[in-house]
Amino acid sequence: MPFPKTVDYHKLSKPLIPNCYGIFYVLISVCYWFTLSFIGIMESEALALATSVLFGSTMGLFDDMADLKWRYKAILPIFAALPYMVLRPSDRTTIALLLFGRLDFGALFFLILVPIIVTVTTNTYNQLGGLNGLESLSGLIILIGLTISSRNLILTIVPIFCLIALGYMSYSGRAFIGNVGTFSIGLTLAVYAIIMNIKTVLLVALVPHIINSILILYSNYILHDKAETLLDEKGQLYSHRIRSLRTVVLHHKKMTEHQTVLVICLITSFSVVLGLIITLIVR
Repeated sequence: MPFPKTVDYHKLSKPLIPNCYGIFYVLISVCYWFTLSFIGIMESEALALATSVLFGSTMGLFDDMADLKWRYKAILPIFAALPYMVLRPSDRTTIALLLFGRLDFGALFFLILVPIIVTVTTNTYNQLGGLNGLESLSGLIILIGLTISSRNLILTIVPIFCLIALGYMSYSGRAFIGNVGTFSIGLTLAVYAIIMNIKTVLLVALVPHIINSILILYSNYILHDKAETLLDEKGQLYSHRIRSLRTVVLHHKKMTEHQTVLVICLITSFSVVLGLIITLIVR
């Protein structure tokens, strides 16, 4: 199948790898959600997920083709929040905060908080990537955590299997999911967390991604110095400056690409477990 190819910069041979395989996540997951909606199983929730992810994947595919600047693609997820805002599959408009209890935002939840949650989740998730398998595996870990918190496997079983397959292909260097994949996975996490009212778990689980985005934005717009990951003659990664979560991991110790991915996935796993624990305390 003729997919566009991109350079794998973290290999000595700089091979060309097929990109945009995230479209398979979109097609399989969306078809599954539409099927659930058609047969009447969690109909409104499945339809909200399907339309939001389908909407967002179009933007991600456009980004893969046009290579948009961050200032433009940062606002794209706002439009992907529109299907949820219109369908309103859930009447839950509260957010549970550890120190303040539950806060009910009413109609403002759909007008303000939904676009914010979707935009922040999708952008922070999209920024923590660039290593083989990281985008798929970190999304898989968070989605499993959200599923455990919601105690509902119906909406996530197929997306989880898709992420396992794509994570294996990307981790082994066979294919990349591209922005069409990261946009779609980020939207899945955001919309699912809103639907199931487990936004606290999502927030805590995304802490590594949020820290990564803060470091990148600070480096780009304050220091005017982008994050840089270097490759030595043995094929190990390292970095001289701390400009992202990846460079934090690689600043004091050289690692292979696979080792770096596993370390970041462990950090993500810790955040997910912490989110689950905090949710139990809040409840």
